[in-house]
Amino acid sequence: RGKLFANLGVATVEDLFYLFPRRYEDRRRLTPIGQLRAGEWQTAAGEVLAKDGHRTYWNKKHVFEVTVADEPGRVRVIWFNQPYLENYFHAGDRVVVHGRVEVFKEKLQMVSPEYEIIAPEDEGLSTGRIVPVYPLTKGMGQRYLRKVMHAALERHARDLPDLLPPEVRHSQGLEPLGEAISQLHFPDDEEAQEAADKRVSFE
Repeated sequence: RGKLFANLGVATVEDLFYLFPRRYEDRRRLTPIGQLRAGEWQTAAGEVLAKDGHRTYWNKKHVFEVTVADEPGRVRVIWFNQPYLENYFHAGDRVVVHGRVEVFKEKLQMVSPEYEIIAPEDEGLSTGRIVPVYPLTKGMGQRYLRKVMHAALERHARDLPDLLPPEVRHSQGLEPLGEAISQLHFPDDEEAQEAADKRVSFE
């Protein structure tokens, strides 16, 4: 694991805190699959009903497809040349997908979206909130990195040295550094994330 973190430039807990999300997904109110709109980038969640891997007859490209549903809505999710995904997805898995919605033969589909299998124990960090999406290295997933980040923040965020004098923080309306770092990773809402970004930018 240390080698994987080193690939991300992380050698210490403090380095980890400064590995900021590259974006966020608002999973407080996921779009029901039946309400997905073609032509837009959207995030939806559902259960894997079926999966199928095959090669196209014209160019032999490998196609892997799953059907994701949140009754009554269904969406086809497709990836090309990623046969290993057949071992990753299983019927009954709960999955979150983020990508551009298209219509093909009058059915909704997403091609090569970002995806994440959500285990029951991960619900608190991966759904029902604004969720951080981190830069990754091969061999490391979002779920694992979120769990490590959350545990590290709970134990050590208060230990971050805050070099700004309290009077400067108060005059500028800035949060303590540890609080801001925590909100940048797991913001309570958009306003909290913006305030945290202002604090770290000032730093």
